[in-house]
Amino acid sequence: LYRGADLKPEQITKYEDMAKNSNEYQSFQAFTSCSRNRQKAEEFGNTLFIMEVLFAFIADLSPLSEYTQEEEELITPGFTMNTYRLGNNLEKSDISFETLLLMTSFITLD
Repeated sequence: LYRGADLKPEQITKYEDMAKNSNEYQSFQAFTSCSRNRQKAEEFGNTLFIMEVLFAFIADLSPLSEYTQEEEELITPGFTMNTYRLGNNLEKSDISFETLLLMTSFITLD
């Protein structure tokens, strides 16, 4: 999955540090929109998140979307990942992630 985002230099530095430490993790704390279409994701921001999703709760939104060409997937909050590669070119930083475990809990209110 891919996600384009605008990151500040200090945020990119944080991901660079994470790529050097395999025991450091990052997570999305809100529902997060991504795409199966790399070219579409590259249209957004100065950074491209490249996510190799091994285990996660995701939903394919493309059948419900007005913009089916975006091939949108929605990732649930708590999506946990490890940065394993960070590449830079003149136009955009590429940050590659691998998901290791998704910790999600559901609380029901009676």
